[in-house]
Amino acid sequence: MELLTYGAVWTTLCCLFAAVLFELNYPKKVVKSGLNLAYEISLHKAEEQQVLIHKWLESEKAGYDIGMEKAQESWEQYHKDNWRKSKSA
Repeated sequence: MELLTYGAVWTTLCCLFAAVLFELNYPKKVVKSGLNLAYEISLHKAEEQQVLIHKWLESEKAGYDIGMEKAQESWEQYHKDNWRKSKSA
């Protein structure tokens, strides 16, 4: 009977130790709330609009359509950081 009790205690301790190791090595994923996700989506859409405006202005300066890829790169290089700072304030 005593051997059975020690076996049960040993098994329980091993399971608890394994559970602790599992939690340490595989932390739970952080799930964004719906509000944060909605804000990020609206921010992305607003950013896309800014890139389109930038594309139009730069194309007018150049006298031809510069293309979306070049406009995106240019906007990210020159305007992205300041625009994002203005939205987070």
